[in-house]
Amino acid sequence: MSTVLPLLPDDPEELGGYALIGRLGGGGMGTVFLARSAGGRLAAVKTVRADLRDRPGYRERLVLEAEAARVLGADHTASFLGADPDAALPWLATAYLIGPSLTEAVAAGGPLSEAAVRTLGSGLAGALAALHRAGLVHRDLKPSNVLITAQGPRLIDFGLAQAPGSPRLTVPGGVTGTPAYMSPEQARGERPGAAGDVFALGGVLVFASSGHGPYDTGGPADTLQLLRAGVAPDLSDVPDDAHGLRGTLSACLAPDPDDRPSPDRLLASWGRFDADAFADELPQTLLADLSRRFGEIAAVGVAPLREPAPRRTLSRRAVLTGTAAAAVTGAGITALWLTGSLPGTGSGARSGSGGPTTTPRPGRSTPRPPGTPPAPLWSVVVPFTAGPAVATDEVLVQHDDVLRGLSPADGRVVWEADTSRVGIARAGNRLAGLVFDVDGNASAGYLDPRTGRLGADAPGPAVLGELAYTTEVLAADDTCLYLEASYRSDGPGDPPWAVAYDLAAGQVRWRQRMEGAVRGRDQSLIMSAVVSGGRLICSDPGRIFAVDVRDGRLLWSCRLRTDQQVASPEGVAGGTYPPAASDRHAFDFDGRVTAVDLVAGTVAWRVEPGGNGLLREPVCLNGAVYVADEALHAYDDATGKKTWTHDTDWDVRHVAVADPFRGELYTAVGGGGQAVVAVDTDKRRTAWALSAGALGMSDGADRLVQRGNRLYAQTLDRIAAVPLD
Repeated sequence: MSTVLPLLPDDPEELGGYALIGRLGGGGMGTVFLARSAGGRLAAVKTVRADLRDRPGYRERLVLEAEAARVLGADHTASFLGADPDAALPWLATAYLIGPSLTEAVAAGGPLSEAAVRTLGSGLAGALAALHRAGLVHRDLKPSNVLITAQGPRLIDFGLAQAPGSPRLTVPGGVTGTPAYMSPEQARGERPGAAGDVFALGGVLVFASSGHGPYDTGGPADTLQLLRAGVAPDLSDVPDDAHGLRGTLSACLAPDPDDRPSPDRLLASWGRFDADAFADELPQTLLADLSRRFGEIAAVGVAPLREPAPRRTLSRRAVLTGTAAAAVTGAGITALWLTGSLPGTGSGARSGSGGPTTTPRPGRSTPRPPGTPPAPLWSVVVPFTAGPAVATDEVLVQHDDVLRGLSPADGRVVWEADTSRVGIARAGNRLAGLVFDVDGNASAGYLDPRTGRLGADAPGPAVLGELAYTTEVLAADDTCLYLEASYRSDGPGDPPWAVAYDLAAGQVRWRQRMEGAVRGRDQSLIMSAVVSGGRLICSDPGRIFAVDVRDGRLLWSCRLRTDQQVASPEGVAGGTYPPAASDRHAFDFDGRVTAVDLVAGTVAWRVEPGGNGLLREPVCLNGAVYVADEALHAYDDATGKKTWTHDTDWDVRHVAVADPFRGELYTAVGGGGQAVVAVDTDKRRTAWALSAGALGMSDGADRLVQRGNRLYAQTLDRIAAVPLD
């Protein structure tokens, strides 16, 4: 049976810039399409059913699903590519993953071996741990929501995901989820927490090891009754191996949530996920199914599907080593599947990296040869730029004394904001700002990308309070603008406040005093911040600390520098630049990089790269931490051990935060006549280099901002755009 069905006559041809190829299926919320970006990348585009679009909560579900995909990343789910929950036809695009669901895999090859189940469990436990650290719960984990790829299991379908403590998206007391895999508390209509996901994980692994769920009965109503009554699960067909698989799954399925192990505890028992070990345990029938899917997608990846795609069978060696690419070149896609080069896989397409590229669509330009840099779209002179540009899909904002919006298409100035003072940040794919008028009164909210102005109904002092003119924007996420605030009523020695302003609700969510904050000689606060994993992570000259974004509680504070160092005439870098964060560590940097455990708040490791001592902000990606200090260095996130260095004749000045990751890190460089260098992180070599002359930057680039398929290079007086598709 084909995994891709033809489009129906009423289906749209395009959504959000993605050309639709075929139908992948449908669910409770809507239809999922196979699609292709303008650059040839395959994507799964999910839409919301017409009869649900205007019902309360359904667009919010799409937002939460997008947030879950962002949080987990390509290691645990399909990479997030884009979304528009406010469109007439709301949609969400993620990378397309090749592989059957666990339901289909067990149907094709029977129950998995004990070793495969344990490895599957470690992969899914890692995904849940990352999801829960971000303050989200899945609420609908089941075999059909687990995809089996040769790289490992991937968790999908977050349509019922929810943040604990957030408003319900369902009727109170109602039952949501799949009865055979929901927890007893969920069956009783209670709000499920992280422990409910662990219960569901236990059920999924029972299915993987036995071919049936722990509560397979005559129907959903019977299952709900068994769960509510606390009846023991059926584990009779689960192997009782030497590693205690049955006992662990029994603990996951405990009726009392407090008796269930955490995902981190399961990881400690099963060990970190090993993709090679997992692939070795997959049965031959499942490998044949994987290869069939790969051949089918290669055959339909060039044009909209009108006829059933030809089937192909690839050998175990081809599937496991990635040489399957050679077998499907003639079908229209040249890719190395397991090395992540197939458009639509988690690692993304690697244009110009020396690896394969996609076959062009009719009417499109020929792909760049390997090693050839992309041609700049535009380069424009701008007034002196004090800080990095802020980019959304609709506008590029450059700010100094005046806020200017530039067109991403051609770099022309489309507006200038006439305000006394403004601070901005990107909130999801929208601009958010704190604006002071000429009388010193503050307003906050979303900025109109067409004008750079707040809406006429933007909350002012009546909601925000009488904010002092020294108030600054620290950071933003999809829902909140986080401020370092002072109030006119504060005394001279009072500590500043951390304030979370809820953009959607138009109200202050919380505010907390920031005791121990450090001020400069001009009495301005020295602090920077980033939002990650449900935490507002702040760095100042003396410490790094984390605040819970839900209520403003201080989660931990880690002292990194002494009072003497803070007070020294030379000063320190802490607080000057935003910290970085992975899913396990927060990173502070001055003359060294310090990794602080994201949960415990204790120092995990430190490194001093050496070189010229001018460290740039770390970039965290897929278990690695990249630091620029003349050269580009890569460190293992878990241990701090250096894994490789990419040294060139150029001075690496800045590394762009991947948004999204395409298999390349983009660096701003100076010297040697270059401005932008792309580094292939798998091959550990330069993929392409763009000259300073091509961008009109005589001394190279100072900063880079990546947003989707655009890379913006910046100097003090010029900004240039480089296409990445």
